[in-house]
Amino acid sequence: MKRLKLLVAKRHEFGRGSMKRLRTSGKVPAVVYGHSGTTALTVDEKELRALLKEKGHSASLIDIEIKGDSVHLSDIADIQRDPVTDKFLHIDFHEVSQSEKMTTVVPLEFFGEAVGVKQNGGILDITRHEVTVRCLPADLPSSIRVDIGSLGIGTIVHLSDLVVPSVVELIGDQASPIISCNAVVAEEGTKETVATETPATEEAAPKTE
Repeated sequence: MKRLKLLVAKRHEFGRGSMKRLRTSGKVPAVVYGHSGTTALTVDEKELRALLKEKGHSASLIDIEIKGDSVHLSDIADIQRDPVTDKFLHIDFHEVSQSEKMTTVVPLEFFGEAVGVKQNGGILDITRHEVTVRCLPADLPSSIRVDIGSLGIGTIVHLSDLVVPSVVELIGDQASPIISCNAVVAEEGTKETVATETPATEEAAPKTE
């Protein structure tokens, strides 16, 4: 599990005007909610960008350290951005308990060169780039590696084929496709992919149980 730290401050001002002043001053309104209740926060935008850069595409937990107060082990639940400027508008953190299983999404990391591509000129069709898992926070994998080296034409990797520790549960239809290797056929001077399956399941939002 990748674990990061973020120093924040309690927020005591509310309303549209105060939110605008915060953003103008380089701060981002935020909230952390969970077992300890709901606390309004402000986050330094530069520190938030640095945290997201360090996090990358990995599944990570964050120690939200409130100045002069407590620390909350949390997951990022939602980030709102301005659709025009892409500036941060608001961020939600979801507090998790070390002793309770959590449900969240984990990215997939594909590696290897599919034999169907290398030897038969096929193409890869990636249906999902992340999956939903359920586990204790300490067991949360940063990513799930998927070896596609043996993938031949017409071969599909399903959710049930993913290799994860026994303490990590894969949530969703176990028969749903993750990635497949498809043949390329010529038709009237063009190339088309021969589809083998259709995309499945939506990802679940992070939550604890």
